[in-house]
Amino acid sequence: MAQPTFRVGIDLGTTNCVVSYIPASTEASSMNASSALPTPQLLPIPQVMADGSVQEFTHLPSAIYLLASDEIGKLDPVLPWRHHDKERIVGMGALALGQRRAGQLVQSAKSWLSHRQVDRRSPILPWASEFAKKVSPLEASQTLLQHIKQSWDHRFPTAPLASQSIALTLPASFDEEARALTLEAAKLAGLDNLYLLEEPQAACYHYISDDNRLAALSDKKMLLVVDIGGGTSDFSLVAIRSVENTANVESEQNAAISLKRIAVGEHLLLGGDNLDQALAFQLDPKQISALSATRLAALVQQTRQAKETFLGPNAPESLNISVLGGGSRLIGGSQKFNVSRGALLEQVSQGFFPLVSANDKVHKNDYAMHTLGLPYESDPAFTRHLAAFLQQHKVAIEAVTGSAMPDAVLFNGGLFNSPVLKDRLVEQLNSWCAEPILVCTADEPNNAVAKGAAMYLNALSGESTRIESGVAHSLYLKVGDDQFVGILPKGTLKGETITLGQAFFVTLGQQVQFPLYRSDDHVECLVGVVRSEDGLHYISTLTTELDGSTESEECAVTLAVQMTEVGVLQVLLKANNQRDQWRLDFSTQSRPSQGSSQGTSGHDDSGQVDESGLLHANMGQAEEHLAKCFSSVGQKQQPDLVKSLKQDLEQLLGNRDDWNLATSRRLADKLLSLKSGRLKSAQHERQWLQLVGYCLRPGYGAAEDLARVQQVVNITKAGTQFDTAPVWGQYWTLYRRIAGGLSTEQQTHLFKQFSQYYSPSGQRSRDKMKALTTKSSDDLIRLMGALENLAMDDKQTAIDWLLKRLKKSSEPDTAWWTVGRIASRHLLSGQQEQRIEEKKLLPILDIVLKEDWKKRKQAGLAAVLMSQMSLSESKELTGYRKKVANKLKKDKCPVQWLERLESRHEINSDELNALVGESLPIGLRL
Repeated sequence: MAQPTFRVGIDLGTTNCVVSYIPASTEASSMNASSALPTPQLLPIPQVMADGSVQEFTHLPSAIYLLASDEIGKLDPVLPWRHHDKERIVGMGALALGQRRAGQLVQSAKSWLSHRQVDRRSPILPWASEFAKKVSPLEASQTLLQHIKQSWDHRFPTAPLASQSIALTLPASFDEEARALTLEAAKLAGLDNLYLLEEPQAACYHYISDDNRLAALSDKKMLLVVDIGGGTSDFSLVAIRSVENTANVESEQNAAISLKRIAVGEHLLLGGDNLDQALAFQLDPKQISALSATRLAALVQQTRQAKETFLGPNAPESLNISVLGGGSRLIGGSQKFNVSRGALLEQVSQGFFPLVSANDKVHKNDYAMHTLGLPYESDPAFTRHLAAFLQQHKVAIEAVTGSAMPDAVLFNGGLFNSPVLKDRLVEQLNSWCAEPILVCTADEPNNAVAKGAAMYLNALSGESTRIESGVAHSLYLKVGDDQFVGILPKGTLKGETITLGQAFFVTLGQQVQFPLYRSDDHVECLVGVVRSEDGLHYISTLTTELDGSTESEECAVTLAVQMTEVGVLQVLLKANNQRDQWRLDFSTQSRPSQGSSQGTSGHDDSGQVDESGLLHANMGQAEEHLAKCFSSVGQKQQPDLVKSLKQDLEQLLGNRDDWNLATSRRLADKLLSLKSGRLKSAQHERQWLQLVGYCLRPGYGAAEDLARVQQVVNITKAGTQFDTAPVWGQYWTLYRRIAGGLSTEQQTHLFKQFSQYYSPSGQRSRDKMKALTTKSSDDLIRLMGALENLAMDDKQTAIDWLLKRLKKSSEPDTAWWTVGRIASRHLLSGQQEQRIEEKKLLPILDIVLKEDWKKRKQAGLAAVLMSQMSLSESKELTGYRKKVANKLKKDKCPVQWLERLESRHEINSDELNALVGESLPIGLRL
């Protein structure tokens, strides 16, 4: 391969892409007045505009407009190079066209590329759009890079981009799979030889490329890099060490300091986009919540422009903006809004940049959880996330600086074009510092990453100071039930191979899977040492197909691991026969629904893989459908949509028995955000209650379930709006389905509601009995059986009341099912200390054995639940079980009941269906 002519830095941004370059040889470069380093130039990028003209800009908006069939031929994009895509427009023109037809606009491809809950190789973008020809996040990233490559090759035909030295930037917090996908997108675009560089490091390289700025750090000990772009926030810590000006530092060109990146923050999907969305939602919350995701995206484009105006110099007090109708309607359905600067500034100071204490915790709430499809951080306060990052790395900071804070800060990212936001963050940092923090003022926050990436390539060749960095987090592979082996410690340098000493055994001729995890920074990683899951977090699954040269079925292998010079994880299985070698790659398939990760690891029962299950590809459209059904605007336009809601959702998402945990909980989140829409009619309320209960069952088992259940309690604590039996039936069923996530206090409150009607005084009250006719009494009685956390006295009281009712032949045998559940030997929660005592159980068994189970089948099921095999049972209870078994045969009860009676397993799938209303979502176990 010919020597490269240029060193090229590519900032593949969430909002904008920028490309910079310098000559590969410093001799031919233009020199900076204050240093011998070359000055990076920006690449002008030709872009098709909305009117069909072509203009050049030094930034490329990360936007792709997909032409509809009625536009192809009319909108004919003509770029300066041949063989360009005639069905897509990239950049400035895409943004303009997307304001008219937002359902055809793809944005934030980088954020989608790191979104673990979607299949990043599936055509899902634009999210929530009904547009037929969608693209995958991977393809969208490839398209942007392809446009950059063609722009470069047009300008430098004798020095094509694929032949240059390239550094492509990504967030420091990107996990290993997102890194691998970024590299794959580059290769698909024809860029095979490049390095991946973290954006905060690139910003540092840009800053220290000036000798005066580098010298300003000479008496400092630690640099905090705060990089906030359009879609993500990155925090990094860089240790600064003075070095002697001796021959020992010749490789650093006699630099006065050395730099080492020592910590990287979590991946935060929080950036300037969130301010844009918050501003949009402040305009008119009711109208905005009714907008489709595509029209909301169009509005957010305009509030972004308003935000930049308001936070800039000579800002007006207000602006008028409008959002056009969906589809091809350019006038019909347009909405106008007035935006206030004061509202934005208040949102900035109170919501996004509140002044907080240094030990403040990140708040968990439902802020913008899934706005525009992406799982943004639930706490919008940048300052709290920064405080948490600094607290997390307090020990490392103190070891370097002797205090709890870094002594210098470098701001990067488009958000810091605004002096208002920059000054606010400086004020916050200084409130945490004993001495004023040094603010490293870097010019060009929009271009610093691209320019710094080019300077990084200089450092690689030894022509400038290099920032030492290694693996951001320690990595582990899961090799068995709660067994995780350390494979790559934090700080391991790029290119350094770690070989594990022990051998692992794999079966040839099949695919093996290894779940990959990263650890919290306080966890010490010992290579080859097996540990438990505490402090570990699932990333993705590595797979390979084992086709060996040996005839044996099993093969011993060793693991060789490295973070390659390029910047991606490489894991090799090396056979002990010295001939066979397999590379583990990130799985391109949907993750196993039942947590099966086989290889050396056998069967995975952790549930961790399942909880990271993929959202259905049509989830965005399903959310849109819910918005049409439960928003005020949608209800005016399509009032009868609720009648076919269940069938419509199944048409989009498949049979609801097959919805996985991620899909179920995402639907629940959307329904909770549309809570006011349930009050439109009795049918709306019934469907809302039914769907929320179904999607949240059993009330725990997934992240944020506690918060979701509390939202349900807050929303429904006043009961139902419509006093009809079908609505109340779904109300009680909702609580039965999510009972596992209710506190003892909340379960006691439901028992008190039951007591109103079924206590002796309630039974004597004519008003209560009249009211009960609309309360779906059977469902209320069934609910009692799910309240496993009730006090023993309340459980016994409920049983006594129900047994008294069951003496009447007219009483439905639903009450027997409930008695059986309350007195069951196997509880759904698994907390066997909550079971009622045997001495209170046996008299109930005496009563149920006298019932005719042919006529009252639920009595037979109750007997099974109360006498099934359990630990530490008495001989007396064992004797009762034999009586129950004999009666089951005599009364010809279902065979499965007899099997359940003798089963040593706590809960089987059939019983689970009966307990929670339906089977649990795929990916959730108890």
